[in-house]
Amino acid sequence: MDGSVWVGLGGTLVGTTIGGGLSIWASVGTQSRQTKATRDLRREEKSEALANEAITQLYMIRQRARDFPQERGGWDAWQRELGQLAAEMEPAVLRLRDDALRERIEEVLGYMDMLYELTDYPARGGSLMLPSEVCRHGLNCLGAAVRNRPLPAPSRALLKAREIDAFERERMSIAQEEADRQISLDPGRSSP
Repeated sequence: MDGSVWVGLGGTLVGTTIGGGLSIWASVGTQSRQTKATRDLRREEKSEALANEAITQLYMIRQRARDFPQERGGWDAWQRELGQLAAEMEPAVLRLRDDALRERIEEVLGYMDMLYELTDYPARGGSLMLPSEVCRHGLNCLGAAVRNRPLPAPSRALLKAREIDAFERERMSIAQEEADRQISLDPGRSSP
């Protein structure tokens, strides 16, 4: 065999090796992308299922918040029930992937433990419907997440709840300072 045949065979062998290697590399890359796409789809499906579960639970809380008792005697049970429903929802909220969404829903659920404050401050915008409206905002946030939309701006109800919460925290801080001052003036007296 002359040299040109050997060069031709060598070139063919090199070309086949390079072509085969590129083919294998492309197959591995395609498989990797498909695996990642499948994994992302499963994550998205799980996230959507969790958001749907949270929507169902928050809707139940909102419905119960609308059924406020007509007499003051039933308020303790009403508040306990709403607090319990909110606590039962916490595991679903902890599994939400979006940090901003999770924080907003946790905030909404936190206000279910402040029913007296949200309903007893009409001068600050509190009303019997405020807890329900705060829940509605949470539902809007969860709905936006399911539709892959950005979180809505805080609603007027949520802003009112924040204002009442800040007022209540300030009031409690002042009361604590007053109690501490009284104790410092009368060291024999114990704290309440």
